[in-house]
Amino acid sequence: MEKKLEETKNKTTKTYLSNIEKLEYQKERLAKAQNIEKFVYNPNSGNPEYNALKHAEVIKISAKMILDNKMLQRIIAQRYPILLIDESQDTKKELIDAFFEIQRNFADIFTLGLLGDQKQRIYADGKENLEDSIPVGWEKPVKRMNYRCAKRIIQLANNIGKDIDIHAEQRPREDANDGLIRLFVIQQREGLNKDEIEQNVMRIMSEQTQDAKWTTIGAEVKVLTLEHMMSARRLGFSRFFAPLNKVPKYQTTFLQGAVSEIDFFTKEVLPIAESIKGDGRVALEILKKYSPLLSGQNTEKPYDLYLKCREEALKVANLVNENETIRVVVDKIIKSQLLTVPDVVKQAYMLSPLDIEDTLEEELRAWVEVMDLPINMVRSYDDYVNHRSQFDTHQGVKGLEFDRVMVIIDDSEIKGFLFSYDKLFGVKDLSNVDLKNKENGKETSIERTQRLFYVTCTRAKNSLAVVMYTNNPEGVKAETIRKGWFEENEIIVM
Repeated sequence: MEKKLEETKNKTTKTYLSNIEKLEYQKERLAKAQNIEKFVYNPNSGNPEYNALKHAEVIKISAKMILDNKMLQRIIAQRYPILLIDESQDTKKELIDAFFEIQRNFADIFTLGLLGDQKQRIYADGKENLEDSIPVGWEKPVKRMNYRCAKRIIQLANNIGKDIDIHAEQRPREDANDGLIRLFVIQQREGLNKDEIEQNVMRIMSEQTQDAKWTTIGAEVKVLTLEHMMSARRLGFSRFFAPLNKVPKYQTTFLQGAVSEIDFFTKEVLPIAESIKGDGRVALEILKKYSPLLSGQNTEKPYDLYLKCREEALKVANLVNENETIRVVVDKIIKSQLLTVPDVVKQAYMLSPLDIEDTLEEELRAWVEVMDLPINMVRSYDDYVNHRSQFDTHQGVKGLEFDRVMVIIDDSEIKGFLFSYDKLFGVKDLSNVDLKNKENGKETSIERTQRLFYVTCTRAKNSLAVVMYTNNPEGVKAETIRKGWFEENEIIVM
């Protein structure tokens, strides 16, 4: 990293300054490593201690130990004589190399099998050109039958995949239905109501497929976006999502729905409010477990405590069910002592947006920012991260299948640089980095995006709608027809 930083020309960018901080942190960790007696495994990256190892670090260390230690290789070979790796195309390249080394050194007692699909390699840390690394003499069975998808979807998948993998072509089951695919190309413009457009797309799909489930309330359609923020905007909790998603402490746990401070709301406050709409049994169990009012240290008479607890729970539930702000709900909980509010939430409650300063810790600053939002945003976030909503990401559904899929493509909404559908659909030129990578025989953003597009399209079993927002609809249409992905009568420009 030091060499990379020395070669950097612009030393004022956020990336450069961030890398300087990372380098100093790593130097400090390295200096203290000599005195560490015990390491702690922390897959969620929330432990700031110097003896905490993140998941990626454990994998790197493990791979190096295997490569450098032949005795360890023998132990693994004897303990696991047959090792099958699923999703091998996205398995960390260091681990793949380590297991190949065991296979080379202990082929008489160890058999390695790789299950995967190169057309679906979507993560940068997977091993590129994995098939080229497979030793001579290995069996290479190919899956020819697609048991999941309708005929038209398989035809589309074959046309997308043929440039990725020579073994791309698959055939449908004899009893597979025809299926239906449509590409909706939307002209980008100021003030575009994307929610309205996407609802209209579902209505058109319902008419053309004769399938009412495209439009019924809670439509059974899986909607795929490229980034989580795109889903958050459409589900109405982007203002809750954005500040908390930036907190370094929540780097891993936030998208897993495992932030303890948010759990306070999703596992205590919201279930109490929901339960009180019914018989209240769940609310009572939660209060018995978490409420200071019902703790053994309280000296009031048990029945009086129960009545008080019930009264305060009803008040909090009413605030939640009326969709009051997080601050209002927390205020009632603190004053009634109904539940124990997490420290950082309590601190944020005591501050106003006017108190936000750069000197505040990022976690506290984020909670101050969300304190005056409607509490239903917490519920929407919880439904999303626990896969109870219609929405998911292009990357998050690999291996899954759905009867109806709508893929949302909008490069203007994404912050990342790894994928570009505008480049894939021929309406944006390759960047200098892409051109350099192409010249050096490395993959460009087009190859990465094409694999991701293959994954999204093949999640659909019966019907597929691809919705692309672009500044050049006619260019997208022409390129799509040229590639043979969609027929002209399957493309709707809006």
